[in-house]
Amino acid sequence: MALKNIKKEPSLADRAYVAIKASIISNELAPGAVLAEETLADQLGISRTPIRAALQRLLFEEIVVQRSKNLVVSDVTQHDVRDVSIVRVQLEPLSARLIGQNGGLTQKQLERLHACNDKQVAAAEAGGAEAFLEQDYLFHIMLAQLSGNSFLVDLVERSNLIFKRFHTLSGTLMQNSVAASAEHHIILDALSEQDFGRAELAIRHHLENVNTRFFGA
Repeated sequence: MALKNIKKEPSLADRAYVAIKASIISNELAPGAVLAEETLADQLGISRTPIRAALQRLLFEEIVVQRSKNLVVSDVTQHDVRDVSIVRVQLEPLSARLIGQNGGLTQKQLERLHACNDKQVAAAEAGGAEAFLEQDYLFHIMLAQLSGNSFLVDLVERSNLIFKRFHTLSGTLMQNSVAASAEHHIILDALSEQDFGRAELAIRHHLENVNTRFFGA
């Protein structure tokens, strides 16, 4: 007899993890902020046990670090971003290659990517930095997810999260928003035409341009 899937609702620990992480990314909880279980439990209206589990996940992701007896929000420096950028240029183009090896994208998958980029363009035109940043993040994650390689997804999520946090802290994103959206569109054109070699090069070119705009070299 085949077992039926169990529908699992998000646990309190899962919801605490999402809430705390969102506050860190938005800089409501700034680098160096002490994350006290009791304070967080009071703010979220839950017990300390799910808070503790959530903090352990964030500690594993290095969004939170241990300092003496306290857990605090980690910092993101330009040096961190430079290190990540070197890896991103080599890593993320693999998404296009794997998509091609898997037979390409369905029309529905392409529409999801286009919808994400359209929202990003709209955010850029409206000057909505937070919305733009979220769609930019989702675009890169979605490409990795469509590759079908879960390990690649984990690495891309982690690297893009570092960029997302740094952009939030530095406020440097919107000055290059139009160029970034246009480069995403070039990637989508190549994927739509099933030219996966060109898509791979377009992703690499986009990330190289991101680095040039960011570091000025």
